[in-house]
Amino acid sequence: MLHLVYTVLLLSAAFNTGSSLPSFEIDWSTVAWIAGGAVTAVVAAPIAVGALGFTAAGISAGSGAAGLMSAFAGINGGATAAGGVVATLQSAGVIGLTAGAKAAVAGTGAGVAYVAKSYRQKSSDEH
Repeated sequence: MLHLVYTVLLLSAAFNTGSSLPSFEIDWSTVAWIAGGAVTAVVAAPIAVGALGFTAAGISAGSGAAGLMSAFAGINGGATAAGGVVATLQSAGVIGLTAGAKAAVAGTGAGVAYVAKSYRQKSSDEH
């Protein structure tokens, strides 16, 4: 739920409020792309983490997560670092994303969707 609040705040900043701050105009289709990107990213992130092999039961044998853990263990002399990439992804696999992680994923999804919408609009304007 918190990620939706962040998305609304992000989108509300995009509209001209009549203040002296710099602003830009944005159409509703762009708003839909941004919101859709944010929500899709937040929904897809836990699914992707689980699909990699980071599960509540631990790292799945033979999965991408096992390969990633092996690679990081090799880099770190046989152990994985506490608070590192593997530990963070495993934590997300067990308990899900934290509010801060959801906000970061939502912001990234919104940004990617905005760039995709801009690219799509630019390429359709050229034809």
